[in-house]
Amino acid sequence: MLLEIRDTLYEGSWEDFIKDLEARAAGRPHVFELVPASDSMKATIAGHLRMISDMREWEADIGRRLRPNEYGPAASA
Repeated sequence: MLLEIRDTLYEGSWEDFIKDLEARAAGRPHVFELVPASDSMKATIAGHLRMISDMREWEADIGRRLRPNEYGPAASA
């Protein structure tokens, strides 16, 4: 799901995705609203940020994207 969101909403950019999640957690303007703000939502965002960090690290280790597409090679961690 996170890979699909990255590629669909953020044109393959982990950086833009992370900035948007952090903005949402901080109550600042963000791209999409799935559920009302709550402590549970903030915990979910924290979990997603950890998963994104793990995926970016894996991409950097192997030198390619988890899901190759038109957005190019793996992003640097």
